[in-house]
Amino acid sequence: MAVIPTPYQAFFLWIEPAATLVGAGYAWFMPETYLQLTDSGSAPGILGLPVATHIVLRQLGNLYLAFALSEALVLRSTTDLRVWRSFLLVLLIADFGHLYTCLPLGTGIYYGVAKWNPIDWGNLAFVYGGATFRMCFLAGVGLGSTKPKPKSRKAIDVKPAVNDTIEVDTSTEPPKTPKSKRGRKKKT
Repeated sequence: MAVIPTPYQAFFLWIEPAATLVGAGYAWFMPETYLQLTDSGSAPGILGLPVATHIVLRQLGNLYLAFALSEALVLRSTTDLRVWRSFLLVLLIADFGHLYTCLPLGTGIYYGVAKWNPIDWGNLAFVYGGATFRMCFLAGVGLGSTKPKPKSRKAIDVKPAVNDTIEVDTSTEPPKTPKSKRGRKKKT
């Protein structure tokens, strides 16, 4: 099994799951604040949160919870690089999907750092950082040699039973070639 470098362990096992739990908490327990920070212009006003929106935000919070627990527990359960790579590839694809969900706010949201509020820092900057960590891990940065070491084999000192001598016929008799019956007509 591989040794996962400390920066990757810190981010994937502790920092990102904890930050994702914060997002889950906002979506689940403070849905009005979550919507206000996401886009104040479309957040519900004095009439309160529509039931469907409340349900969807709780579902989002539940998905964040599942994401945080899956990352923290699955990656803690193994140091097998195949498992880590597969899991982090899935999360990298999800990172791009998450960034795409912000597109209705306009393309300026992706680079207008001066205008970001706390949820934008979570939705964008933190996702940029997570995606960068994942791409580095998938590219092998900091992992050293990822080639599997060959399994040691005991040397076998047994000669195979093969007769590798060539015998030459030294008789003086010329070799006989079988006669072909092809092309000969039968005598009647």
